[in-house]
Amino acid sequence: MKKKIVPRGYHSDVFRRRVAFLVPLFAAAAFPGCGGSDAPTAPAPAAALPRPGVSRDVYRPPADGHVTPKQVETYLGVLDRVRLDRKAGKAPPPSDPLASEPADLTVARARSVNTEEYLWVKERVLEAEAAAMTVRLNASALTMLDKTLTDLSARKADAADEGSRRLVSEQIANFEAEAERVRRESREKEPDSVRANMKTLEPFRARLAAAHEALDRPLLPAAAKEPSRAPAGKP
Repeated sequence: MKKKIVPRGYHSDVFRRRVAFLVPLFAAAAFPGCGGSDAPTAPAPAAALPRPGVSRDVYRPPADGHVTPKQVETYLGVLDRVRLDRKAGKAPPPSDPLASEPADLTVARARSVNTEEYLWVKERVLEAEAAAMTVRLNASALTMLDKTLTDLSARKADAADEGSRRLVSEQIANFEAEAERVRRESREKEPDSVRANMKTLEPFRARLAAAHEALDRPLLPAAAKEPSRAPAGKP
């Protein structure tokens, strides 16, 4: 079995790797020339200039790291707009390499939403959603492990010989160790901010699931849908 089932909280190394796509990476790599010390080096890339008339948003997150219901409503409003635009063919599909920026960020800016605040809320929402998923998957894993252990115990009792009983005993020991590991991880508490945000998101659970599912899958435009067919025997 795998060592980990799902990432733990945002502050764990595993979770950071899982949600690393949320945090833009601004790193430049320099590759010196191979023609000796006199070989010219590539010029440093010019810094990106702000677009005319657009000032960089500033947002100072709260010290407790808690999102508010109003911020979640704003976040969902942006996702709903992206979903509708994508359905109408007005927004790039997910992971479009030609898109200059994520579609949700473009919509947030067009709706006069503070983009720095939006990105912070987005990270907190995905962080809390991952923690909630961890709870659900750990519970499912424990249910499966308990059932497996029950079945193995029955097999051990019905084993035909000592060798079969020893083999089943080894399997039981392995599954018991895995079940204990999952229980131990389940007892580990998420940071206070994550647990508070999980509670805040609870009333929005269905809307969040629908919005994220819709944005993760390509949506067919109306013209691409299969036309309805006439009933058999009629022209």
